[in-house]
Amino acid sequence: MSGTVDSTLTFDNFVVGPGNRLAWEAARTASESPGSAYNPLFIYSDTGLGKTHLLIALANRAKELQPDLRVVYTPVEQLMRELAGSENSESLYRDADILVIDDLQFLGHHSENHQTLFHLLDHLLMAGKQVALACDRPPLELGELDDRLLSRFSGGLVVDIARPALETRRAILELRLSAIEATLRPEVVDAIARLAIENVRQLKGALNRVLAAQKSEGREIQADEVDRLLADVVADADMPWLAEAAQQSGAEFEDFLSDVSTAVEEALGSPKWREDIARAILKWEGEGYVTSRLESYLDGDETVDAEQVVAAYERDIATLKSIEEELHRLDAQIPGDLSLRDPDRIEQARQSLDGARRSNLAVDDFFFDSEKVVWDWPAMEERLMEGWGDGN
Repeated sequence: MSGTVDSTLTFDNFVVGPGNRLAWEAARTASESPGSAYNPLFIYSDTGLGKTHLLIALANRAKELQPDLRVVYTPVEQLMRELAGSENSESLYRDADILVIDDLQFLGHHSENHQTLFHLLDHLLMAGKQVALACDRPPLELGELDDRLLSRFSGGLVVDIARPALETRRAILELRLSAIEATLRPEVVDAIARLAIENVRQLKGALNRVLAAQKSEGREIQADEVDRLLADVVADADMPWLAEAAQQSGAEFEDFLSDVSTAVEEALGSPKWREDIARAILKWEGEGYVTSRLESYLDGDETVDAEQVVAAYERDIATLKSIEEELHRLDAQIPGDLSLRDPDRIEQARQSLDGARRSNLAVDDFFFDSEKVVWDWPAMEERLMEGWGDGN
């Protein structure tokens, strides 16, 4: 495997929650079926939420399953430097079975870079090779991006990683406390989890700071002290206060919580029904269908019968496909909206089909014009008979 990667970053030790489940599932699927699912795979999120972990986990898993695969991981800046430097580097990337590109936001605005990257991706995708990319923003927010490159980025699956949900943050804190045999009052753990902490790294630092304060002061920290202790946790990423506390309290704090993202999915007790719905979302989103109905179940707290809700959704998909096939058979104009891609808009799709069927009758518009004279045939027949009787 080319590029510097951490072999300890895997799917098993990635913390899975509602905000990152789809990205985790998509990356795992791409690693197990490279080139045939979600290609390219574009993962975006704010810093510190795990997109690099997922990219490297994808590379590690693919190499584990197929050791002969040529897997290349590279930050985009290194990629562009090497492509501009020598033909040998270009061959390395063009011959890859899986190309993983990180930090795409640093691509820059040079049209030459855009063209170079487009031709590389076009070559790989046309050859059925897997491409996975990570960025701190979605493709449409990358500025003055080459339209062809934007089309390539958006042509597979674009998925984001959201900030960890409250339950995920609380579970991470409790698991890490248990792992190092440290304790905090339950209300303190809850207070940390409820803070507007934007990513896992900051969560790690926040817990570290509270524990360091508790040890240095030799007493239990109270919930009402959390806000004061962590007032600058977001702004102060390096946390110099923490370095001082670590120095005073012992070297154990230097590596304390060194890898909070290694809490396993099983420890979070992720319900199987959520996984089943997430898989269905990825499948049908990848085929271009609107999945908001299924997503609403993941957003809720109520347990549902995944088999039943997915079956109902797929029945509606089958209906939409049938409507679309008949529209093609009638050579009718296909609606430009999402009515054929959204199972919640079946009625609108049926109306389009009804309109196409009426048009296909090809009846002269004369018979539908209300201004045309409508003859009273019995009266006309009587007048004609009278005319014949008079010898006319």
